[in-house]
Amino acid sequence: MPFLIRSAVLDDERAVSALLLKSYTALLKSAYDAATLAKALPLITRSRPELLTSGSYYLAQTEDGQLVGAGGWTKASPTGLEETENNGNIRHFGTDPEFAGRGIGRLLMQRCFEDAKSGGLSELNCYSTLNGESFYRACGFNSIERFLVLLPGNVEFPSIRMTCPL
Repeated sequence: MPFLIRSAVLDDERAVSALLLKSYTALLKSAYDAATLAKALPLITRSRPELLTSGSYYLAQTEDGQLVGAGGWTKASPTGLEETENNGNIRHFGTDPEFAGRGIGRLLMQRCFEDAKSGGLSELNCYSTLNGESFYRACGFNSIERFLVLLPGNVEFPSIRMTCPL
C-alpha cells in the first residue's frame, strides 16, 4: 500500500493527537512501566501547534486519506540543549500500530533528512523513546547517552539522546 507524505497544517491538530495517543499507548508499553506511562502519556500525546505550522512536520496518509504516521524536525530542540547553527532536532514521531513495520517511519525520516539538508543543516539530534532506539539506529543515528527528558509538572521521561550526520 503506497503512502502519501504531506506537510501538516493546524487543522490536523485533532487527528495528529489521536494518532499519537494510539501509537504511544500501544507501542511504549513494552519499554516503560505503567506508572511512567500514566504520567507521561497525557503530556506527550498532544500535537504541538508550533510543529504543525512549522512547515517541517509531516504526515503519512493512505491513498484514502487515513492518517498513519507523523513526524518532523525543527531547528529548536525540545530540551533547549545541544543547539548549534548546523543542527536540528527530530520531533514527535509516531506510527499507527496497525501500520507499524511498513516503512512509514522511514519515509517520514527520509523527508526530514532531505529537507533539513536543503535547509543547511549537517546534523540531526533525537531524543528517542527507549524502544525507538533501534528504529533511529537503522536510520543512521548513533546513540550518545541515556537522558531524562523533563516534561511539564517535573515528570521525568527516560530517553536516549542520539545524533545523525546528514
